[in-house]
Amino acid sequence: LPLLVSVVLSCAGCIYEAPLTDEHAIPVDSAVLGLWEYVPAENEKPDAPEQMMVLQYSDTEYLIHYPTGKGGMYFRGYPIRIGEVSCVQLQLIGSEEGPVAEGEKELFHVASYRLDTGALEVRTLNTELVDDDLKDSGALRAAFLQHQGDGALFAEPGRFRKIQEAN
Repeated sequence: LPLLVSVVLSCAGCIYEAPLTDEHAIPVDSAVLGLWEYVPAENEKPDAPEQMMVLQYSDTEYLIHYPTGKGGMYFRGYPIRIGEVSCVQLQLIGSEEGPVAEGEKELFHVASYRLDTGALEVRTLNTELVDDDLKDSGALRAAFLQHQGDGALFAEPGRFRKIQEAN
């Protein structure tokens, strides 16, 4: 998905230590596979273009590299559905220094995405509604479900344009 992603991912304030769910049986969306470039908002002046690579890892999982190049992070992403909300669970699996070390806290992001006229819009889970201090999946899921109908459940949109299809 916001993954995705979110966009996603560069938001330090939307990191959770537990997943919403470990289940992932929803197929990946082939429309989001490929190389994407971040489209800055009118008031943003990035130093260099940021790119995100979204690859299919399995039938139900993505491998996401964001931003590509120096300083990039690698995520395992998988489409999930919690209550009435479809989104993507993202798990940090490593960086240019290597994989997340065994024994380190697992770090998760949750994002939604929408494809609109060739652009990918990714929003991250709003920590004002679903507190990032929640430490277990049950409490996190309960807070998520409490706000599932709220239009502000996902915030901080990031837009990307596709540069190339994944092979």
